[in-house]
Amino acid sequence: MSRAMRWEICVLSMYLINAGVVFGRTTSQQSNASENAYVSESVNRGEKVKIEGVVVSRKGEILTMRTADSDNIQVAFTDYTRVVTPQGLFGKKQMPASDLVPGLWIKVQGVGDSPGHVLAESVSFSTKDLRTAHAIQAGLTPLDKEVQTNQRQTEANVQHLQTNQQQIQTNERQIQANQQQIGEANLRLSELTDYNVKYTGSVNFPVGSVILSAQARSELMQLAKNAVALRGYFFQVKGFTDSSGGIGQNQGLSMGRALSVIAFLEEDGNIPLTHILTPGAMGETHPVASNETAGGRAENRRVEIEVLVSRGLTGP
Repeated sequence: MSRAMRWEICVLSMYLINAGVVFGRTTSQQSNASENAYVSESVNRGEKVKIEGVVVSRKGEILTMRTADSDNIQVAFTDYTRVVTPQGLFGKKQMPASDLVPGLWIKVQGVGDSPGHVLAESVSFSTKDLRTAHAIQAGLTPLDKEVQTNQRQTEANVQHLQTNQQQIQTNERQIQANQQQIGEANLRLSELTDYNVKYTGSVNFPVGSVILSAQARSELMQLAKNAVALRGYFFQVKGFTDSSGGIGQNQGLSMGRALSVIAFLEEDGNIPLTHILTPGAMGETHPVASNETAGGRAENRRVEIEVLVSRGLTGP
């Protein structure tokens, strides 16, 4: 090989190296610009949006994600939605939608359908974030052991919840049929704003359950016996949960517990529904103990009952 040819090869190599450095910097800047384009924002109809956040839940073709602004946004999938993960420098690998599990950090591009609702054109995530989400799902990350135990108990109680669903629905229809009478009773009580709390009680529930224990039934029966001896009494019933599970799930669970107590008071305690105020579904709010311990969570899975009598009827 001649000296001139070797010189030309050397010059060409230096050119390619410099071009690669410049190209790499340009690609990195474009990548950073693309990442910065993902922002949390309100979603309006017809608006092109880029949002990122963590998957909270998924039901069918609807995925709920939470952004950095703590906004819950629903993402709808269509036949044209692409689910991908970056591969190599420029490539993208098609991924199954089943990989979009709770705990996964995702980036969504799409079109606003309504406030808080997006029709997704593409969903992307990193394989590292997917491994982390799968680890969380499998219980491999350092999670609270008591939370894992409670999760298994919750799954075991799903069958019990389904068994009692028909009874709860029947009680709901009965309560709705008497809603007008209950409303009138509430109005009478609101007009008598000064009242005495004559009796109080609290019954607790297993994880994920609305079923009353034998002890709970005994305590409620005693409250009913004490109340019927009073003039113009009313029952106030509020259901609560611990912090396990989602907000929506806990809201429904607390209402189911309140309705179970009301059904027992009416059916076994012979308390007319006109003497029971509209039940309160308090979810995981107002904990009476710390949700960081198993004992505290057990205390928070409760229904509180108060027997009220107007001070105008009983005196000071």
